[in-house]
Amino acid sequence: MKILHYSLGFPPSRTGGLVTYAIDLAHEQAKNGDMIYYLYPGKINFLKKRAYIKKDSANSYGNFQAFSLINSLPLPLFGGIREPNDFMANANKDCYFNLLKTIKPDVIHIHTLMGLHKEFFEVAAFFKIKIVYTSHDYFGLAPEPNFFYNGSNYVDDNSIKKWIEISKTALPTWKLRIFQFNSYKTIKPFLKKISKLKGVKNKKFTKDINYSNEKLRKFTLLRNYYLSIFGYFDFYHFNSTVSANVYNKFINIDKSEIISISNAGIIKNSFKLKEKNNSGKLRVGYIGPYEKYKGFFEFLKLTHMTGKKVEYHVFGSNEKIKIPSKIINHGRYSRKNIKKVFELIDVLIVPSLWNETFGFITAEALSYGVKVLTSNHVGSKDIIDRSFIFENINQVPKLLLNLNKYRLIRPKTINEHYVEIKKMYKKGN
Repeated sequence: MKILHYSLGFPPSRTGGLVTYAIDLAHEQAKNGDMIYYLYPGKINFLKKRAYIKKDSANSYGNFQAFSLINSLPLPLFGGIREPNDFMANANKDCYFNLLKTIKPDVIHIHTLMGLHKEFFEVAAFFKIKIVYTSHDYFGLAPEPNFFYNGSNYVDDNSIKKWIEISKTALPTWKLRIFQFNSYKTIKPFLKKISKLKGVKNKKFTKDINYSNEKLRKFTLLRNYYLSIFGYFDFYHFNSTVSANVYNKFINIDKSEIISISNAGIIKNSFKLKEKNNSGKLRVGYIGPYEKYKGFFEFLKLTHMTGKKVEYHVFGSNEKIKIPSKIINHGRYSRKNIKKVFELIDVLIVPSLWNETFGFITAEALSYGVKVLTSNHVGSKDIIDRSFIFENINQVPKLLLNLNKYRLIRPKTINEHYVEIKKMYKKGN
């Protein structure tokens, strides 16, 4: 089978669950004999305004061929959209026409809408190529990927006025273009600091938002632009019940399936629960960004709810932050050392406040025999013992007392998931 994936790129320029999944699935498909094409938004060429596609030889091999989309649409990786017109810019269909005519894929697998022109989908429809979409983020339904703004989830308040409110603190397009520079990974922490500062200012000046008829018109056009793109998809692959519920709230979907996902880091261990450690303490951990949307500050509250026999560990960031003295802050960790991270904890808490579409850290922890408790906002709650899903962080201490009843559900490997996806491609024809 010939498969064209569209994702955000390759590490180290692009990281995160979406990128990991798309690359690992594509490599697994290539390993099993499929011909893989991998398209992603690349650099900005200021000397040429038109979009064009360039072969990426550095990331290509045999039956895995990578292509870079030069001068893609802007990438609102965080912070929303300030100028709608920049995200609806027309592209010459020739670059997409030539690519699809040349490679003739049997299926196109879309992992995000960020950066891709509507013309791509129009050309795919012209060639009658099946399009499958995996719900890694919410961009297109919302003006940013997470449906989370100013410390709260706005799934139930997704109005045009909310889009305009978010635009007030969004970065201008020229700054978003920095995401496509080779130096992006170096300056990413700086950009996030700017985003946080702008968020603080927004809390003070929300009354000053301009809801002019012109702005309402532009953002209405923008939302309709992306809703029309969703109409080109032949099949929706929801990676969790959480993402399925959000998408079904906004789109009429005929053909879909909920299939939890995997990656190459989820190893085929014995999948046995860890033995009790020798310290006599229960070691509880948090792994991820030290951000509100991830529930980090909810996790910190646990130190005031449990006794001395519980030890807390956090992993994920080197930024200076005030945390309770009871917590051991390990800072940033390397993916290469993930096994050592899981050796230091007995229980992982995933307390996200946003509607997290999945959350690979859950599956990875389970594969090392670590018990996992998740909030009901976390997509990967689908793969844990349902008795250990919580609605509020206040429920966690009681759950920790019942860990002897924890039932480990074995997470799937990437090869097992590859078989699922292969069957899914054949559905909905």
